Amino acid sequence: MKFYFHTLVVAFFLLYPNKNPQRKIISDSEFSYTFYVSPKETNVKNSRHYYWYKSGEIHSSQGGSSGNLLHGEFTKSYKNNNLAEKGSFKNGLKNSIWKRWFKNGQLYEIAYWKNGLRSGDYVQFSENGQVSIEGRYKNNRKHGIWINVPTRDTLHYKKGTKLESPKKTLVKRVGGFFKDVFSKKEKDSLQNNQVPTQKKSKPPKPKKKKALKGKKDKTQEQGKVKEQL
Repeated sequence: MKFYFHTLVVAFFLLYPNKNPQRKIISDSEFSYTFYVSPKETNVKNSRHYYWYKSGEIHSSQGGSSGNLLHGEFTKSYKNNNLAEKGSFKNGLKNSIWKRWFKNGQLYEIAYWKNGLRSGDYVQFSENGQVSIEGRYKNNRKHGIWINVPTRDTLHYKKGTKLESPKKTLVKRVGGFFKDVFSKKEKDSLQNNQVPTQKKSKPPKPKKKKALKGKKDKTQEQGKVKEQL
């Protein structure tokens, strides 16, 4: 009876294997990784980049996989235990918010992903913690205004293609991002440490005095009368 019960248990797990994500911890010479993998099979898209686990290593390939897909929270750490990268996967694809850090612990970048494609706001920081680059992705391509914050240079993109900047540029940061409006001429002047020049207005012309002809003639007539007397 006992043998029969164990046989049923083994048969059950063979017929219905555990489909829940399994936690993995691995490391190499530079980093340690904590993540989850899913034994479930999924339909893949040729245009997407998939991350999967096999033989103690994380692999990545476009349009397919040859192991268990990463699924769930992902953490990558330096040997000093500082975070290097953190995000989440969904069926092998990067999804939601992803963050990366410098080795000293300062935040390096924040990016948003949707089904394996960068989609949404992007912010990059310098090693001293200052914002250096801001922009936005749409379907994994740069889209809209991209700003080099230290130099105040702006570039305009449409679906990954760089466009010519208009004469006036509006730079607006949402949720704590700065606002700035400046013309191209003013921007060039600021880069050269010059103050924009203004056109000098001409002084008004003096009004001409009208000759009092009637008064002058009357004075002359009075003079002639005195001479005759």
